[in-house]
Amino acid sequence: MEKLIKKACRREGGRELRTEVKKLTSKELVIKLVGEGHTLGNLIAKHALNHPHVRLAAYTIEHPLEGSPTIRIVTDGEVHPLEVFKEVIKDTRGILEELLKTLNTSLGIEE
Repeated sequence: MEKLIKKACRREGGRELRTEVKKLTSKELVIKLVGEGHTLGNLIAKHALNHPHVRLAAYTIEHPLEGSPTIRIVTDGEVHPLEVFKEVIKDTRGILEELLKTLNTSLGIEE
């Protein structure tokens, strides 16, 4: 699991998203999204709050000049916080893909 957590992800366009796991226990995940900002931090934290096993989800940015959000997810212990994080990312991606599809349809754009 350690490899999975520390692995850098590639996005379309070649831009790299780096993550730094600050804390990982059976109930808590604290992860920094290096190079991201309020938009992604807020989106993930707010969406995580909808998960039935999440007790706390929030993000902070330590310094305005640094700008990378640190997301904290605390669960009730029934589900591992890393699993919750993965579910939130998948669900959010699905919502955004549906939004893009709806937008394209309403604008008459074919993919």
